[in-house]
Amino acid sequence: MIRTLILSAAASALMLTAGAPAAARGDRDQDNLREAAAQGQVIPLGRLIADVKSRPPYNDMTYLGGPQFDARRMIYALKFMDGSQVVVVYVDARTGRIVGRKP
Repeated sequence: MIRTLILSAAASALMLTAGAPAAARGDRDQDNLREAAAQGQVIPLGRLIADVKSRPPYNDMTYLGGPQFDARRMIYALKFMDGSQVVVVYVDARTGRIVGRKP
């Protein structure tokens, strides 16, 4: 019984620490992104979203929120709803240019 508890506690501790580097990296990415926006190196997210929402065909779609950011490529993935289909628009954070779309 005690051995099972010890093994269970060790496994739980291992799982908790395994996620820490990813969380720290995510925080670091956000900090870097904020600093880059403050220095004018990237376009603020709110402005990027508003710009994409103002362009056809996205102006007829509903923005779903929950943007994803790829810090290595400096690309945002913005999700829109087009009828019953989710459309992901990839936007360069530095230029605001749409660089891809799925589907």
